Amino acid sequence: MAIARRSSAWLCALLLALPALSAAAHADPLAWPAAADAPANPEDGLAPLAQALLDPSAAAATLTPAQRIHLLIVAGRPAQAVTEIDALLATLDAPERAARAPRWAPFLLYAHARAQAPAGGDAVAGAAYAAAFQARVATLDDLAAVQTHPWLSADLAAANTRLREARAMHAGAATIGRDDALELVRQAAFVQAYRAADAHAPALVRADERRRFVIDDAVLIPVGEGVTLSAHLARRRGAEPRLPTAMLFTIYTQPARNRSQALQAAARGYAGIVVDARGKRLGTGTAAPYETEGRDAHAVIDWISRQPWSDGRVGMYGGSYSGFAAWAAAGHRHPALKTIVPYVAAIPGLGLPMENNVFLSANYAWPFYVANTRLLDDATYDQHERWSHLADAWYTSGRPYRDIDQIDGTPNPWLQRWLRHPDYDAYWQDMVPYGAQFAEIAIPVLSITGYYDDGQISALQYLKEHYRHRPNADHTLLIGPYDHFGAQSATKALELRGYTVDPVAQFDTPAITFQWLDHVLRGVPRPRCWPTASTTR
Repeated sequence: MAIARRSSAWLCALLLALPALSAAAHADPLAWPAAADAPANPEDGLAPLAQALLDPSAAAATLTPAQRIHLLIVAGRPAQAVTEIDALLATLDAPERAARAPRWAPFLLYAHARAQAPAGGDAVAGAAYAAAFQARVATLDDLAAVQTHPWLSADLAAANTRLREARAMHAGAATIGRDDALELVRQAAFVQAYRAADAHAPALVRADERRRFVIDDAVLIPVGEGVTLSAHLARRRGAEPRLPTAMLFTIYTQPARNRSQALQAAARGYAGIVVDARGKRLGTGTAAPYETEGRDAHAVIDWISRQPWSDGRVGMYGGSYSGFAAWAAAGHRHPALKTIVPYVAAIPGLGLPMENNVFLSANYAWPFYVANTRLLDDATYDQHERWSHLADAWYTSGRPYRDIDQIDGTPNPWLQRWLRHPDYDAYWQDMVPYGAQFAEIAIPVLSITGYYDDGQISALQYLKEHYRHRPNADHTLLIGPYDHFGAQSATKALELRGYTVDPVAQFDTPAITFQWLDHVLRGVPRPRCWPTASTTR
């Protein structure tokens, strides 16, 4: 741990350890059950395989707790699975348990409900699942509940497809290797748990949310120029009538995810609001990536400050584009904006869509993704072969970069607009604070980024410019062994780019975000960005 101080700023650098990775032991192959070759459902027929893996003579002692739980579920021993999930979670300290328990919720609910089925029965009745939900989720506190709810939803169709494809590789075989068998059982346990969740959880989750929170998913906010933005707004039932607001501004219009973000802020005692960018979801206007976020966010902050549920104070937070939006808003200096917590924040024109005046082909498909529809154009963005081939096709063509969309065959108007501004000119400078404007940003800032963040150049540029123009800035930087997504996540990867991450580098980004907001807006002590003094270096 390296800690540097400058004025009221901290620099929390979480270091990376590089121990050698251990190899897993291999055991003799197992018999492939004949019944597994033609299942009605992809998870059927694997119980004998799971039972064989649990046999002490089949190296069962080397199983991890997670592997044992998956095996117990697929082997049809749900009561034991419940016991082992509870035992696993009991071994964790409070922060780790809070992070991992939601991930085990679908397996726990499924096993709990299935244990109530008649002996030998595989079906999970709605009443049994509801009883499990009431016992295991409805009793959680608000924050734990809203962190658990999203884990009760998954892409079941994709999981089914992956499991069918994995099974097809072994059809007709006499044996299967232990590692392959464990992977098949893991997938089968996932499909079993989420088949039950898909059938029963959505209505239970919605009822639980309504019991805990006042929620409005169709807030409309006028921002001038005849444009209205949409937002998700949530407050805890029984909360104080006027609350500070935690605001996230995003162009990534994913209604379920954004609703969950608002609920998590509400569960922490704030008025939680997640605002859709211009032209997205229920709003009006045309999507204009980067161009209007500063003034639009400023108008939203002004609107919030005048609402009867607002105490007149706003903190903004969020990663990547939302981090950029927080800085864009800060540049407009609304008096109600009291702090920002940007993670891996972008600087348009400097970190993307170009860096050092070189355009990044990795960002080529992004404007289609965010601007083609009122939500997100996953169908276009997920054409990975198309985008990978395009970069090579352009390179071998010898044509200027501005012709790349002609090579693709689909016009990319946003790319062409950006190419008309190849240096950091007034077009880009207008999007975020620039030059002496940083001197006017007097609010506390917590910036979070990673050594392996693709956009680190932007996050550090904000820090440097803030201090260059305001030497006494209250600006804290938390940086460690994270990539672009890890720096934004509640849990960090245990292994990154071939290296094992030192446990000291683990921290919960949303948790420290709200600890920072509590510090600024509620006067509690600054959050610590390392676990204990004994882990400092």
